[in-house]
Amino acid sequence: MAVENAHELDDPALVRALRALGDPTRFRMVQEVAAGGELCCGEVAERFDVTQPTISHHLKVLYVAGVLSVRNQGKHRYISVNQPLLASLANLLPARLMPAPQRPRLARPRS
Repeated sequence: MAVENAHELDDPALVRALRALGDPTRFRMVQEVAAGGELCCGEVAERFDVTQPTISHHLKVLYVAGVLSVRNQGKHRYISVNQPLLASLANLLPARLMPAPQRPRLARPRS
């Protein structure tokens, strides 16, 4: 259930992506994949000192959150960073955390 259109992230999708990136191991995985451009699952596993099931779990969390994209080719799965989503996060986060523009208060009628 990867996020397709990053420009239309609703609040739950935004939180899911931020939560996925909030784990230090997953954040490092995204950094490694970004540095490699595109890596197969085995190449990701080689870069970390954790078990294969742990690698698979972290990659799944990142994929479901839309942070990573997966391309299947034969028996291999190639992983890349969903750059549009990350760019969208960088743009949307400040806007979503800023208060709404102040509306002028209407004068209360005097009694």
